[in-house]
Amino acid sequence: MYLGKADVNTYDKGAGREFLVSNGRGGYGFSTVIGANTRREHGLLVVRPENERQHSVLVSKIEETVFDSNKKYQLSTNRYRDLVYPDGYRYLQEYQGNPFPTMLFVIHSILLKKSIFMPHGKECTIVKYELLAAPGKIRLGLRPLFAHRKNSEVCLDSGKNVFSVSSDDAHGICVTGRGHSSCCAATVGTWALKPLWFENLIYEQDDNSDGACVDHLWSPGLISNEMSEGDSVYMILSEKAEKFTLKELGEIESEAAQRFEDILEQANIPAFSSAEQDMVASSYHLVDDRPESIAPIYTGYPSVDTKASDTFIALPGLLLATGREKTAAKTLKYWSGVAESCGWAMPEKLSDDGEPEFGCIDCGLWFVYAVDKYLSHHAEADPDDRKRLTKALFAVTDKYISGIEGLDVKCADNMLLQMLGADPARYWMSAVAGEEVVVPRCGYLVEVNALWYNALKCAEKYAQASGNAESAERYKNAAEKCGKSFCDTFWSCDMNGLYDYVDPETFKGDCAIRPNQILAASLPFSPLSPEAAQSVVRLCWNTLYTTYGLRTLDPRHDKFKGRSEGRLDQRLKARFRGMAWPWLLGEFITAYLKYNPTRKDLGWVFMRPFNSHLRHGCLCGVAQLFDGIMPYRPHGDVLSACALGELLRVLHENLEPDE
Repeated sequence: MYLGKADVNTYDKGAGREFLVSNGRGGYGFSTVIGANTRREHGLLVVRPENERQHSVLVSKIEETVFDSNKKYQLSTNRYRDLVYPDGYRYLQEYQGNPFPTMLFVIHSILLKKSIFMPHGKECTIVKYELLAAPGKIRLGLRPLFAHRKNSEVCLDSGKNVFSVSSDDAHGICVTGRGHSSCCAATVGTWALKPLWFENLIYEQDDNSDGACVDHLWSPGLISNEMSEGDSVYMILSEKAEKFTLKELGEIESEAAQRFEDILEQANIPAFSSAEQDMVASSYHLVDDRPESIAPIYTGYPSVDTKASDTFIALPGLLLATGREKTAAKTLKYWSGVAESCGWAMPEKLSDDGEPEFGCIDCGLWFVYAVDKYLSHHAEADPDDRKRLTKALFAVTDKYISGIEGLDVKCADNMLLQMLGADPARYWMSAVAGEEVVVPRCGYLVEVNALWYNALKCAEKYAQASGNAESAERYKNAAEKCGKSFCDTFWSCDMNGLYDYVDPETFKGDCAIRPNQILAASLPFSPLSPEAAQSVVRLCWNTLYTTYGLRTLDPRHDKFKGRSEGRLDQRLKARFRGMAWPWLLGEFITAYLKYNPTRKDLGWVFMRPFNSHLRHGCLCGVAQLFDGIMPYRPHGDVLSACALGELLRVLHENLEPDE
């Protein structure tokens, strides 16, 4: 990823492009390329303290000043209510994202390079300043700004005696306050402890939200040193004091660069274009693949949560397409263990104390989908892993057949899964605005039963492969009955598509055109005839397709709301009443190419708009969702596991060049 002067030569252009670095365990640094924080979640060092579910911003940013020949040049940029000051973005010449974020500042004949990276597995951000060219000596002053708050909050006022600072040596300080502590050290320079509040900074991207957007940050002082051409200085921001030698810092920098190369090299996608390379590289932020980890897939940034359904949807793209088969096996084995401990009912997530939290009905069905993807992709899978995962696949499927009281679901006589009650937490479109359920549904849900048919066929496939003819026949009969009931129940001749849900008592179907039906055409096993599946694809294309995803509701519907704007309840409604989700676009592309295999050219047409999106917002990232109407602004997580994972899966499974 390269941005030139024309891409960042105004405040709006620079503030609209964000970089992300991470440590592979959920800690991150996140800001704009010009250094102006525009979100509460922005910060150079953002970590999740032990035993807490939410991340905290420890070090917000660094104010950088160059002194040359009695002149002062401020390289940082901040936004206040009626003022942008300083305007250091004017000196930014270029930005490069690979192998990690790097900015080049040019002040006449002074060229100063700034690089940002995180050591793998450590709660630490390192900022390197390198003087590439200068007519003589300059002085570089660096002033860190501390927040010590949750990443969803702001400091409402600049209190007195909130922070304290201590120092063990000339180059490092430790700051304590607001229940947190953090450290800042430099390889060279002298600290001048001159406390200062930076008041009334505006986070403009939060300005239309229900949360506060005006923050107050504290700085203990600044460290400065003289630099000559070729000199470098490292700033180490950390949760706990870290002491690195120059040699160790060089090794950490080299390792961070090598990780980028390794990720591209091991990927199963050729990644010919820079956009494909950027997407593969961004997958690093979403996967904790340390040897000692349980290998979760994070939902995205800045949410950094772990959920079962997101994990299984994203796994084929984030892990299999990128060559992380061992991590995929580790992840699936972990979740199979979780399901086994719950009697083979798959929870949505685990609480901080390890207790299962049940949510969507289809978590276990997505698990079966992910296991099948892994075993189909990785023929050389360890036999013990294959045996264990196949056993889990059968057990989870059988659990649905017997019904799962804790998930409010039963397998009806017609072999369809029926949701008991109308709890919106049981399906993915689960928003509640005030006391109003945004998408009320009940009974037979179309995406749940499409996944259910796929699960039964997967169970039949692996029972056959293992030589268990009796079980294979049982699953086959169940799948046939399920498939017939699916078509009889969900097919709408009026729509020439599928009902979103059907009430089992009245057998009345919901005629609202929603994207959930695309799964009936896109999954490996479809209950639909090829003609019916193509009708579903055509219906979704004509009514729901947008540049960056499938809308969650037909725009002709009287409840359609295509933009995220207005009050919080209105924005919640928009998420599932018209906004577009990229992960659904992945399923749409797969469904389209499944029945039009010679039209890869159109598959690329659906993918190409993301080439532009990757250069705006979070650079190299794919957002969680977009407005369903112009101007298609991104919202939610700036880097989403499901969105990025689905696009990578499509690149790997559907758009790989023919031999």
